[in-house]
Amino acid sequence: MGLFASKPAPYADGETSITIVGAGLVGSLLAVVLRSKGYDVRIFERYGDIRAIPSVGRSINLVATVRGLRALRALPPDVCERLLQLGTKVTGRVIHTTDGEALFQRYGKDDSEFNYSISRYELNKFLLSEAERAGAEIRFGHRLVGVDPEGVTLTFDKGDGAFDVTCLGPVLACDGGGSGVRKALGDVATEALLDSGYKEMLFPKGTSLETHGLHIWPRGTHFLMALANLDGSFTGTIYMVNEGDGATFASLENGGVEAAEKFLEEAYGDALAHLGGAKRAAEQLVKNPRGILGTVRTKTWAFGGKLALVGDAAHAIVPFFGQGMNCGFEDVDVLCALLEAKAPPGSAAPDFAGAFAEYEAKRKRNANAIADMALENYVEMMDRTGDPDFRKAKAVENALENSALGSRFRSRYAMVCYGGGRQPGGVQYDDALQLGKVQWDIVCELAAGLDDPEHAAEHLDEAKAAALLDSKLAPLQAELGVDLSTISHHA
Repeated sequence: MGLFASKPAPYADGETSITIVGAGLVGSLLAVVLRSKGYDVRIFERYGDIRAIPSVGRSINLVATVRGLRALRALPPDVCERLLQLGTKVTGRVIHTTDGEALFQRYGKDDSEFNYSISRYELNKFLLSEAERAGAEIRFGHRLVGVDPEGVTLTFDKGDGAFDVTCLGPVLACDGGGSGVRKALGDVATEALLDSGYKEMLFPKGTSLETHGLHIWPRGTHFLMALANLDGSFTGTIYMVNEGDGATFASLENGGVEAAEKFLEEAYGDALAHLGGAKRAAEQLVKNPRGILGTVRTKTWAFGGKLALVGDAAHAIVPFFGQGMNCGFEDVDVLCALLEAKAPPGSAAPDFAGAFAEYEAKRKRNANAIADMALENYVEMMDRTGDPDFRKAKAVENALENSALGSRFRSRYAMVCYGGGRQPGGVQYDDALQLGKVQWDIVCELAAGLDDPEHAAEHLDEAKAAALLDSKLAPLQAELGVDLSTISHHA
């Protein structure tokens, strides 16, 4: 019978009925959660039903972390379990150095703290089906061409002329980084594109790469990464400057397969066997389409009680912290809790304006914080992960987390991926940004005298570490009101 005991009555646009624009990951999950709370929901999606369309390139594998997965609490346990079966567990980075070494950098304290590598395409199909099963009405092939936020009236085109849809209840825009809703509202956002892009590079089945790791080949001005798929293949992605001097996508595309093959042999020789050989990899590098990388920061997320932006429509970020989807899912968790409290279904006086205003106040600073951290991680993944001093600091960081001081220290990565939540003391993105800067200074000071990162735990000066935590970190933790015990791998 699906998520609910019965299907809703045919959709009627009442004052607590909710219209969602966009049936991507965030829009589909939002529909599921809202239906679980009793709201009438309809979705308008620009494109056709992806469940009837084969997957195509330019789809970076997603990293699902506890922070985002908390929004799935509205789903029954068996549905959550089926969703997680779409992914593979990832416990850390595997850094492939230029001299052929493969170095493991753990994400959390131990193997009990992990993320999931999951196909965007498969996850979107799953959530669409669950939204339909929950009773949401989904209308595909509706291209948004206009928005009147006063009405609220949405203008769509199905290919045979424009028509208006007037919404008595609120509209939630979940239509991605290029949001048509946001753009129709005027000058409410800034969009900053990187001068770099990305291309998908498929690693075929049969590779000997470990499935538990996010594999990174850092090469200074460009890098290759790979995440495991369920079928034994890996979805690889190469990141590089689009145009300019040196190795760029433009120069390699113009040079053709032969030039790309030479470049790959020089920069990624140890990866070519996993990519199916130099020629196959070069053909992918030359012929696969480029994807764009950018950050969207929106000045206004909520427009009275009539319209709000959710997910990438409000805050698109670059993928280098693996938090784009997780941040959007956390939006869903926060927003739905506020709606249930301030504008429950059937309410005689629903306070959508209050719910949306508090949602923006809670989420905007955190979205800006993870956008900043994602940009910082771009440099880290491209260059610093292979640096010996960086590797020493990461070894000290993990040793500190697993020491007797572990209850007083968690890495920025752990705070970002396993923090969050709505409980008091939960570590939000903005907290992680501020605390992370102080923590990294402490870790680097402790690592300064370390010669061998392999024995960081044995040589950790716990007395010095405790003094540094007391003098530098504890005051900021108290000021922010965070409780590190809230960080957990369990949603």
